[in-house]
Amino acid sequence: MTVAMETLLTDLVALCREAGEAIIEVSAGRLDTRQKSDDSPVTAADLAAHHVLMKGLPDIGDAQWPILSEESAAIPWSQRRSWSTYWLVDPLDGTKEFIRGSDQYTVNVALIDRQLPVLGVIEKPRSGEVWVGQPGRGAWYQASAGAPWQALAVSQSDPLRLVVSRFHRGPRTQRLIDALPGAQVEQLGSSLKCCRIAEGRADLYPRFGPTSEWDTAAAQAIVEGAGGALVDIHHWQPLRYNTREELLNPPFVACASLNGSWRQAWEG
Repeated sequence: MTVAMETLLTDLVALCREAGEAIIEVSAGRLDTRQKSDDSPVTAADLAAHHVLMKGLPDIGDAQWPILSEESAAIPWSQRRSWSTYWLVDPLDGTKEFIRGSDQYTVNVALIDRQLPVLGVIEKPRSGEVWVGQPGRGAWYQASAGAPWQALAVSQSDPLRLVVSRFHRGPRTQRLIDALPGAQVEQLGSSLKCCRIAEGRADLYPRFGPTSEWDTAAAQAIVEGAGGALVDIHHWQPLRYNTREELLNPPFVACASLNGSWRQAWEG
């Protein structure tokens, strides 16, 4: 890792922790929630974290890098299509988990270059845990601020270990689970499902339901950095970003290995 990248990463982790602290501060008071146009919830905590990141990111790396955040996503394609390098941000991933009082929500920030994530940071506000990844370079975990960094690597197991969404476990996911006898299944919120894979504690996360690009970018960088993959299920290629006006992802799978024992059941 170059000195410049190490400095950028240190500053980015500190900023994500600051955004997490803003979420915790809001959670101590009255929780106001409204529905966005896509019927997903947004709270004052989402906006508080958004403001922290929008203020701090221009001071990290190249100040010319634009920012696309879930809470300011109405940037026209005519403007976005010229972006080569930019920040892709989900200030509070797992808002439904946050609203129900769970700790399974995160702050997600990714650096996208030429349509692929080259750096990702995920911070879990309630615990202070942080996951970081750079595809082709590695992935690391920090249990709390100041704790030593630990290298991450995927691992495969038998029986298979699946992680699935608590709120989006549809019939296609259930059919896959049924086709994998003996598979262990854990329900988790937010991008923590991908963190499980990067840690070597899960093998497979299938997602057939809708997600947006800010939901996956940081997680993809971490999974890939740990040696795994996050690919669309139509072409089995890594998800790409900012390739069209729509910001929805195709169905995808995050996994420890694309050649895992689950593949035959998936394609059957």
